[in-house]
Amino acid sequence: MSKFAQTQAIIQSIRTQTDTAVLFYSAGGKDSIALLDMLAPRFKKVICYFMYLVKDLEHIQIYIDWAIKKYPNVEVRQIPHLMLDVIKKNGFFCDEEPDTKVRKIGEIEQSVMQECNSQYAFSGMKGVDGFMKRMRLKMWAPTFTSPKGMVYPLALWTNKEVLQYIANRNLIKPMIYVAKSVSQGVGLDYETLSFLQKYYPNDLKKILQEFPYAEVALHQEPQKTQTNERV
Repeated sequence: MSKFAQTQAIIQSIRTQTDTAVLFYSAGGKDSIALLDMLAPRFKKVICYFMYLVKDLEHIQIYIDWAIKKYPNVEVRQIPHLMLDVIKKNGFFCDEEPDTKVRKIGEIEQSVMQECNSQYAFSGMKGVDGFMKRMRLKMWAPTFTSPKGMVYPLALWTNKEVLQYIANRNLIKPMIYVAKSVSQGVGLDYETLSFLQKYYPNDLKKILQEFPYAEVALHQEPQKTQTNERV
């Protein structure tokens, strides 16, 4: 069975149990773009959960608007990213908020499923994304569904294969903050902030309103930046 056929079989196995798909959605990420395109035609409704670091960023909204326009059965909900808890609690680029409760990813997953009254939620996580992710996914083969209901249809795909799928389907191109970087996403780092400074200055302004001390990252070499955590 090909990877694509296996992915379709995994998706169909969930479709036989529910007409609504719940997707943890990164908006401009290649895996989310591809997986949403696979889910939307099969389910009556797809509820996407986008976890934000800063709300209402223009360059993110482009992808959300595109998804809603292309797939009429898609709804996008936004919730704070779990890294926001860590950042605020420890005072990374902002004043420390020590009483902030740091949520775990499992807590967020279960909360989202409960909110949607669903036993399952999809994620674009792949084995090539990292050693620990690869080990976890191997435990859940061949259905790549965790005991708690998280479903990973792209588990065996490579980044190149995902990008080829996007090209073949003529989908929106993924957001690229750092050329040739495997991991893309909004971060409080030199690469992201300098990208926004050049192309989306209003988004940079919003980020600096939330994290005023992040401006120092714009004046440091990439390797000296305090954190390169991406969401």
